[in-house]
Amino acid sequence: MIIQLDHMKEQGLSRQFQLAPHDFPDATAWEESGDFKLLEPIRIEFTANRIGGLIEVKGQIATGVASFCGRCLKPFRFELDETFVLTFTNEPLTVHEDGADDEEGIELSAEELGLIPFVGDSIDLTEALAEQFFLALPVRPLCSEECQGLCPYCGIDLNDKKCDCTPPDFAGKFSALKNMKIN
Repeated sequence: MIIQLDHMKEQGLSRQFQLAPHDFPDATAWEESGDFKLLEPIRIEFTANRIGGLIEVKGQIATGVASFCGRCLKPFRFELDETFVLTFTNEPLTVHEDGADDEEGIELSAEELGLIPFVGDSIDLTEALAEQFFLALPVRPLCSEECQGLCPYCGIDLNDKKCDCTPPDFAGKFSALKNMKIN
């Protein structure tokens, strides 16, 4: 997924890619961990535009993913469909402090400004798009927002059955404080 800057015209550049899951960086390691499994090719669409010395890439990344619910532990499928905006630069940047002379300033790196540096006449989008993809994956995937999960005492799936468990009464060190009132 390389953008050749000399192919970019004034109206920008539009591209569509479809990658097999094993072609995406680190996807195989995620699948081997058992957290997620990519069920279909990863679809990537983007447009790239030149804005001064910057290259802005806006797009969408989508695929089908299988995972386990973070509450009830059942396997389920969901569609990952995320938009992204990435800004690339190949120029060193200097940001001036307020009140400082034009010759004095603080030099900030591209990363500190949220820009992705590149060198040469082409941009390799592979790593940046892989990062966007993995950031879009949920930390705790849920089969549905209404999922009640498992009972913490007997382990029954509360989506299927209701249990009669009552939370244990902990008679610990601080149980004497539960009825204390402060004036």
